[in-house]
Amino acid sequence: MKLRVYFKPEIPVLLLGGAAAALWCAFIALEPGWRLISLPFALFYSALFAIGLWCLWRVARLERPMRWDQARRLLILSPHEDDCTICAGGIGVRNARLGGATRIAYLAPDETPGMAEVRAREAVAAWRIAGVPGDALLHFDLLPSLFQRDPAKLRAAVVTLRSIIDGFRPTVVVVPMFEGGHVQHDATAALLDELVRPDDRFQVYEAPEYGPCTSLLHTPHRVIALCARWLLGLISYYGVPDGVDDRPVNRVVLDPADLDCKRRMLAAFASQNGASLSRTSSYPDRLVRWRRTEGRTTPFDFARSYLRFVLWARRIFPARIVDRLFPVQLGTVGRPNAITDWREERSEADAPICQSRLAPQ
Repeated sequence: MKLRVYFKPEIPVLLLGGAAAALWCAFIALEPGWRLISLPFALFYSALFAIGLWCLWRVARLERPMRWDQARRLLILSPHEDDCTICAGGIGVRNARLGGATRIAYLAPDETPGMAEVRAREAVAAWRIAGVPGDALLHFDLLPSLFQRDPAKLRAAVVTLRSIIDGFRPTVVVVPMFEGGHVQHDATAALLDELVRPDDRFQVYEAPEYGPCTSLLHTPHRVIALCARWLLGLISYYGVPDGVDDRPVNRVVLDPADLDCKRRMLAAFASQNGASLSRTSSYPDRLVRWRRTEGRTTPFDFARSYLRFVLWARRIFPARIVDRLFPVQLGTVGRPNAITDWREERSEADAPICQSRLAPQ
């Protein structure tokens, strides 16, 4: 039976250390002929353990606690209903308990016939658990469809979103992170460059959720999950989402009641497998201070990325074997085998986009 570990990176790292220790003990105890067979395995698991220790150190360096102990005017901009709860459900719960005002704007309705209404009802039910009334949830169609580029629609979205900001006057704005996970998430974050003015006084945070970026420096939880796969399939590590650069990741301090409320909110999204979401996404919210892209058009350097290596290997070797050995999300959802390039999204050129089986979240 597989052991599933949620949000505790120390456990898989310790298990990797135990595996390495056991193999070194076997190396010492075996006859000389068998030692040559056990040596590569002992070295391999020792390397995995060393990588795991490095990642734990990076977690300690990158992450810091963040308290939310006063009522604020919280504005959450989210393409999809469940993403909003995954990224900021915990602070939504705390803000409501403290008497703050919360407004949520959904920007991209589900394109499957009938599903937009279903997901809207689920969002109302979820936020009712947190004490946020249904009239605080706004539903728009502001972003281009998943496999389309529409610069004119993005320009119109800036106007609408700015009117929401000016009307609500938030003190904190939260958006999904520009991380390459989903093109509509990335678009929401990238629009901030045009939305936020120099005289604005509200704080802006990006919330990581998922994506293809894999880095020893910036994604320690994802690297630990990859290392844990070598424990003979006996353990699966479900880590919290990482950032994509060197900005600190703020872990919002939530008490058990807050986390339980977030868990029940996630379970309300039955159409998105709420039971699974309540297990894999009920971590304390993680927020990264937003900063302008300053000419950066992609979430990370694709040319030198683990993703590019995997895509190259899939062209040379059987894809099924490569995916087994080097698992990764194969590009941005909506931009398969590539990652979001904001310059291309804002370009008037009508470049075709190949669809894939990657589904919107």
